[in-house]
Amino acid sequence: MRFSPSVGAATALVLAASARAFRDSSPLFVWSSTPNDALLEAANEVSSGVINADSVFNTLKTIGCDWDAIVVAHQDELHQSHIEKISLPYAPAHADLHIPYLIRPTREGLDEAVTSWAAECGAELIDEYKRPADGERVMVYFNAEHGSDVTLPTDLPKRHLVVVTGTRDLSKRQNDEKPFMSEAPTSSHTATLADEAAAPGNGTKPGRDETAYLTTPIIVGLLLSFGVLLPILLVGISQLAAIQVPPRMLEISKTLSVNKDRKDQ
Repeated sequence: MRFSPSVGAATALVLAASARAFRDSSPLFVWSSTPNDALLEAANEVSSGVINADSVFNTLKTIGCDWDAIVVAHQDELHQSHIEKISLPYAPAHADLHIPYLIRPTREGLDEAVTSWAAECGAELIDEYKRPADGERVMVYFNAEHGSDVTLPTDLPKRHLVVVTGTRDLSKRQNDEKPFMSEAPTSSHTATLADEAAAPGNGTKPGRDETAYLTTPIIVGLLLSFGVLLPILLVGISQLAAIQVPPRMLEISKTLSVNKDRKDQ
C-alpha cells in the first residue's frame, strides 16, 4: 500500500496537533463521601477520557448540592502524568468521577464555574475552610501549589464532596505560536528600516517584514518536507536505480536474437 506525500504530511500535522492538545490538558477527580445519583449519572455519561474543559466546568453545578461542604482544590499546570508524583486526598482509583484529559482548561473558566455552582447551592464561597453550622453549606475553593500534595481539612462534615483539578496557562502556548521577530519595532528601528529602504541600490521593499512569514506551521511543513519526505523520495529513486536485469534474462534475450538472425538468413 502506498501513501502519497500529502497524506503523510497531513497525518504528521494531525499527530502534532493531538500531542499539543494532550499537553494542554489537566485531569479531574471527584470523590463523594456518600452515594449520589446525580454524580453516578454524570460518571455514566462520560464516554471518553478526553473532553473539552469548558463543557465539563460549565456542568459541574448539575452534580447538585447534596453535601454540607464542597471542596474544590485547584493546581496550576497539573497534568495526568503528575498524579503518580503527588498525594491526593483519596485514591485516584476510588474516584466517583475521573476524567484524565480536560482539554485546554483555564483558570478563568474554572473560577466562573465554581462561583456559579456556589450560587446555585446557596453556599458560602471561601478560600479557607471553616466548619459549617447546622443547615449551612460552604464551598471551599483553594489553590494548591504546583507539584505539592493536595490535603484536606481534618474536620470535614460527614456529607462532603471533593474535587481536584488543574488548569493550564494557555498564553504561554500562544506566545510559542507567534512568528519570529513578531515584537513591535521601536521608533528608532522603524526609522532605520525606512532609511535602508530609501537607500540607492537597496532592493528591499519598504513596509515588508520578511521574517514575519516564518510561522510555526510553515516551519513544521519545511521540516516535514526536508526531514521526512525528501529522504523517502531519495531512497525510492536509489532503489529504482539499483534494479538490474537478471543474467538469466540476458542469456534468453541473446538466444532469441541469434535464432531470429538465423531465421532471417
